[in-house]
Amino acid sequence: MFDLDINKAILWLIPSRLRTTFNVAWLKALASPLITQYNSLITYRTAVQYKLNHNSQVCYLEAVLNDTFDVDERRIYIGDAGGESVTLLQRDTDLEPVILNDDESEDVLIIHNDSAYDGGNYDFIVYIPYTFSDAELYRLKALVNYYKLAGKRFDVVEQ
Repeated sequence: MFDLDINKAILWLIPSRLRTTFNVAWLKALASPLITQYNSLITYRTAVQYKLNHNSQVCYLEAVLNDTFDVDERRIYIGDAGGESVTLLQRDTDLEPVILNDDESEDVLIIHNDSAYDGGNYDFIVYIPYTFSDAELYRLKALVNYYKLAGKRFDVVEQ
């Protein structure tokens, strides 16, 4: 239904006596705004069909995020939040300090993310493979907010 070739239709509708180069070019020039609107309609229709084919299921949400941000390697995935118990490194009754990294290295040591604890504030976690810029991170959160179920909370964690 949406396969329309306007240039071909112009040639079909012109009588054979009037099919000169000038007349065909003139009618194609007159039809160029119509062709522009038709192309915009097809682009919009494709985008709407993509949105309708994807819903809030995890597999579809992962597909949308990977199609947008990581097309080649598809490393973005979604995991459940919570389920991990808190691992204590040292009890309060121990009097000896625990050294996790020395002062010479400036690497940050992350034991657990805030979203990994039991009874956390999040329903699921989006794991991203690299550091996103602020604009990409806002776009990722907007995509997840668009496709997720209402009332579900999420966190974005870089691996």
